[in-house]
Amino acid sequence: MSIKFAIRNTAEKAKKEGDSFVRFSGTGEPFNRNSERLSDVVKTDSQGNPLEFSFVTGLDDRKVQFYQWFTEDEKNVVKQTIKDLTPKIKSYFGDTSLNSDNQAFWKRRRDINLLKVTNENIDVFYDTDRPEDALLYLSIIGGAFLDLVAPNKEWAERFQLPHYMALEMDTNDWGDEEEIRRSDAHGELTNIRKEFGKDALYILAWCLQYETNAFGAYNYATPEKDLISYHIKYIDGKLVSKRKRNMPKTFIEYAEKWKASQTRQLLYVEAYVKAGEYYNFINQREKKYTTSDGTILGNTISDAVENLMKPKFKVDLENLRTLVENKWKE
Repeated sequence: MSIKFAIRNTAEKAKKEGDSFVRFSGTGEPFNRNSERLSDVVKTDSQGNPLEFSFVTGLDDRKVQFYQWFTEDEKNVVKQTIKDLTPKIKSYFGDTSLNSDNQAFWKRRRDINLLKVTNENIDVFYDTDRPEDALLYLSIIGGAFLDLVAPNKEWAERFQLPHYMALEMDTNDWGDEEEIRRSDAHGELTNIRKEFGKDALYILAWCLQYETNAFGAYNYATPEKDLISYHIKYIDGKLVSKRKRNMPKTFIEYAEKWKASQTRQLLYVEAYVKAGEYYNFINQREKKYTTSDGTILGNTISDAVENLMKPKFKVDLENLRTLVENKWKE
């Protein structure tokens, strides 16, 4: 069974007066905190400089007995979880890489050594079905980043740590269904950014944000951080849509389409159609979407996308793509 978890703020959400947060009333303003994986020096040179380290990996079930933040019953569960997740982690990263004294892996790989917690990835769900998330899960409950993220809320409150790990099943902490869906959407945004990069963020922006009142045309020079920022605002409902839509749900649906190779091409075509309308390469004539060459594509954007995918519209699609991409390159 996979385990879904998230890193949460220990402090409650900050109170607001108008559009401003009340200082020191909780967590509200942007933050960026880092923690390096804990380690012990096991060998030094003659001057006392460290030569070898032993890193907290979370993979050694012999260390579970020292996890003070868990009860004895919880420790038994943790030992079984280590047993269940370790083969997947070893298969992905390589058995020898995971030796606790391997500095090349545990120290020099920044994605392994450094945990970053920001207002953008807080409350985002991770899933131990993914080997990287499985390693992160065992690392956190093993105390690898104990100065920043506690393995549970009780430990965080006891030692005044800024964050703690919460499981999906901790429903009393998660609020209503809308908050959960928004958290899932932010998780999808993180995965899309990491796995597919700016190209995915760009096409999704044209598909989704085109229908918001504040939309301004993007081009290839638009910084990735701006695309991410506006996707966050879209998910959080801060961009007013021309049509009433459930923003988090819609973002998740489009993210799923992007991740599936057979539907990804539909998103490119949808982006071309919407950009074509924006730049007047496509116009509505008698309530029908029509190209500048007079080709009728259908009554709706969905109709236009569906038709442009057909072989007989191949030339129209190629022409539209050329026109749009030339504008995007300006």
